[in-house]
Amino acid sequence: MEIGESNNISFSSEDLDFQNSENYHLSVEIQKEQLIFCLLDTTKLEYIFLKSIKANNPEEMVQLINNEEILKNNFFSSSVSYKNFPSTIIPNQLYDATKKEVYADFIIGETQKIKTDIIHHDDSTILYSVEENITNTLNQIQIEIKEKNSSTVAISSILDQYSGLKERSCFLIKENNKIEIIVIQDDQLILQNYFEVNSPTDVLYFTLFCFEQLKMDPNKNELYLIGNIEKGDETYSLLYDYIRNINFAKISGNLSFSKELHQIIKHQYFTLFSQILCV
Repeated sequence: MEIGESNNISFSSEDLDFQNSENYHLSVEIQKEQLIFCLLDTTKLEYIFLKSIKANNPEEMVQLINNEEILKNNFFSSSVSYKNFPSTIIPNQLYDATKKEVYADFIIGETQKIKTDIIHHDDSTILYSVEENITNTLNQIQIEIKEKNSSTVAISSILDQYSGLKERSCFLIKENNKIEIIVIQDDQLILQNYFEVNSPTDVLYFTLFCFEQLKMDPNKNELYLIGNIEKGDETYSLLYDYIRNINFAKISGNLSFSKELHQIIKHQYFTLFSQILCV
């Protein structure tokens, strides 16, 4: 593992060989302030590389993408998910593709490039907006890259892996000053929403608010954590004071990690690692 002065992180397997990049799948996750990507050896279904780089603004993100030589290799396949950009989910029975600009203007506000994903597990469409210079830059480097919203990946992966849960269960995804809350029961999506947070108390408030609105019992219903939460930190400890059944979401057992990547906190990169199963 390498940690730079700006808290950029890199993990690499000793077996990594860019002369064989045609055997690798590239997964990229772009947030407004962070570029994260990893490589999966498709011959072994094993992750062999991960890198996380901080950015201060969209312009710096474009520079990072342009300057990152690894992204310019020829890969077996590639995908990207956009995380915490403005979005909304619309049931397909109510969705009209000819009116997506109207939806975006009303719900998302000022937009640049409007994108859509179909969430097959929920028979719905997610509408989202990403800065066009970011998407154009990445598409110029990886011409056939498949694009998704991170919520599409999260919902599909959670419903795939946890469809057997009979009681309503809450999945909390925390990234910087935003949380995403997803609630499922059996193989049904019950709730998905974003909230801005400035403290662990905010995280607790919105989580308990969702529990209350859906008549979930903090002493019985389960809460699964994803993203920047670790056992024993302030957010986890505060949640545990009020919610008894807390677990960390697990990556699909179909995927493995090289020994150098075993030290990674897997739930922190749940949507990135799950991307390959949703594209």
